[in-house]
Amino acid sequence: MTTLRVGEQLATATDRAHRPTLTSRPPAQPGAAVPPQPGPGVPPQTRRILMLSWEYPPVLVGGLGRHVHALSVALAAAGHDVTVVTRHSDGAPLEEYADGVRILRAPED
Repeated sequence: MTTLRVGEQLATATDRAHRPTLTSRPPAQPGAAVPPQPGPGVPPQTRRILMLSWEYPPVLVGGLGRHVHALSVALAAAGHDVTVVTRHSDGAPLEEYADGVRILRAPED
């Protein structure tokens, strides 16, 4: 076991240079397709996102419904196809589109 004193470094920069990192990538093989990196001139990728939540407006018990609503609306505004599946409440439609989000409500047994 190594004991360190205050201000002493655990590893040096040369130690880290030889360790793989999460951002390192294996070298590309010749002829392999390289996916475009985000940046100027490269359109962002859109995703189909399915969110499952016990709460979603108009059902708001705590902060979960508010958070899922804000996140789903932000993702839809960014161009993603967002569907939220949640529980049904009285007076709410079983399926609707609101703020760019498809909302499916499952009736309770």
